[in-house]
Amino acid sequence: MNDNEKKIEITFVIQGKEFIVGVNINQSIKAGVHKALEQAGQSGSHKDWELRTESGDLINMDSSWKDSNITSNTKLFLSKGAGRGGFTNSKD
Repeated sequence: MNDNEKKIEITFVIQGKEFIVGVNINQSIKAGVHKALEQAGQSGSHKDWELRTESGDLINMDSSWKDSNITSNTKLFLSKGAGRGGFTNSKD
């Protein structure tokens, strides 16, 4: 299999549940995010979400999987972005 066809499996954690998605390493990360959101039954745009590593680093969804050095069996966390319907700690 050449690099243009190489696939990896990514585990997305969305609202505490894990979703395993197969992605092509040369596709943009947002393509995999769309698949994960579909599996989770979430509608809307990837722009409403933030993608982070287990250590909390924010991931640029416009990059490819390969360029971001994300490998198979990586666990990533998708959550609503700030001010986009997530919970707040405000006591207004």
